[in-house]
Parts: sequence; C-alpha cells; structure tokens
Amino acid sequence: MLHFLTYLFQSIRNWLGRQPVVQRFYRRFPRLSSFLLRRFDTTSFIGLPLSILVLAIGVNAALLSQLAEDVIESEGVVHVDKAFTDFLYSMRSEWLSQTFYALTQLGTREAVFAVGGLASIVFLYNRRYTAVLAFWLTMAGTGLSVQYGKKFISRDRPTEVAFYPEHNFSFPSGHATTSMALWGILAYFGYRHLYRKRLRNAVVAGTGALILLIGFSRIYLGVHFLSDVLAGFLLGAMWVLLGISIVEVMSYFRARKKLHASP
Repeated sequence: MLHFLTYLFQSIRNWLGRQPVVQRFYRRFPRLSSFLLRRFDTTSFIGLPLSILVLAIGVNAALLSQLAEDVIESEGVVHVDKAFTDFLYSMRSEWLSQTFYALTQLGTREAVFAVGGLASIVFLYNRRYTAVLAFWLTMAGTGLSVQYGKKFISRDRPTEVAFYPEHNFSFPSGHATTSMALWGILAYFGYRHLYRKRLRNAVVAGTGALILLIGFSRIYLGVHFLSDVLAGFLLGAMWVLLGISIVEVMSYFRARKKLHASP
C-alpha cells in the first residue's frame, strides 16, 4: 500500500510538471514552483510526509474549533452530552467506578512527570536528545493549551453525577488531552525504534485502547461530558503531530548534515 501511494504521488508530481500552465508558472516563479513541487516529494520527510502532517494539524485544529463553537452555541451538542452522561450514570456500579478511577490516574499531571521522567532517562541514556526536547515541548504545550482552553470556554462540569469532585472547568478534558499526548508520543517513539511489525502493531493497538479507556473513564465517572473528551483527544493529537514533526525534521537535517560532511 505504501509503495502504491508513493508511486501515485510521484506520478501526480510528474504529471503536474508536464502541464503547460505549470511550466509557464515555473519559468515565471522558479523558486516558488520548486518549493511547491517539493511538497510532493516522497523521498524525504520535509516533502510529502511533512505536507500531510501540516494538513492533518490544520484539519485537527478546524475540527476542534468547530466543536468548541458547538459546545458554546449548539443546544444539540449539549443535549447529546447530557443524555450520554445520564445513560452511563444509570449503569454505574461501584466496582467498575473504582476500576475506572484507578485507570484515569494514567492521564494525570503526576503520570506525565512519573512516566515522562522514566522515558527521559531512557532517552538520555541512549543519547536521543531530540526525543527529550520533543517530548517535553509536547507535554508543555498540552498543559498550557488545556489551562487556557478551560478558562476561555468556562464550561461547568456535570457535578450532580460526579463520582468524585473536580474543581476546574470542564472543556476540554485535561485527562483526555494528556493521555493522548503522553501515550501517543511515547507510542510514536516505540513504533519508530521497534523493527518487528508484530511489536509495532501491539504498541499502536495497546496505546489506542488505553487512550480510549482513559477518555471513557472521564465520562463514566461523571466528571466530563462526551464533547469534553472528544475535544481533549483532538487537542492532544495536535500536539502529538507537532512533536512528531519536531523529531522527524531534526532527524532529516541531522542526516543531511552527515551526508554533506562525509568525503
């Protein structure tokens, strides 16, 4: 599938380059044309992969903005949120609540420092300084965006069904955002440095299930609405994509520097 997509985008790039309109544009604006054509380059990260990442970040931001607007202005979203919360509350049991309460701790600030500290030790031991930088920039951006997002939207929590008290605003869910950013960026590092396909797939599947369960736990425990969690996932995914971009771009330029330095 990957080879097919590479062939497809290379074919599109070559076809565009042969078009008279494109050729005239290239002669008139050679530097701009070269820059645009390089966006279809499948041989390096700063070509097509980076273009797709930037596009994904843009789409993600647009969806997050629309969701925030719907929460503020749309009664339909508010109704769905309340109905889903009430449905889960009607099915709540003590043992499952305690289980989800333990699970939800994996999306806390304390989990970030504990797990992030261990990951940083491993990265530093293996001299992966870019990974340390990307990880902590991702987590710092996550924390700040959640903090200011909550203040900006100022949505009250569903306190009447809450399993335990929370004292800040509801939108977006900090646990959902943090779990997506924390476990998502670590899954990327694991996927990047594991060579066996089965292990890679296990890391992705296990991380995805963990993130979804942490997000679901916030709704089940009655401390967040569904849209809070969805917004948290979108916001966290955006920071993961930014962290990936940092690692890949710096790796590209480091490899390029080594190539030019070799005799």
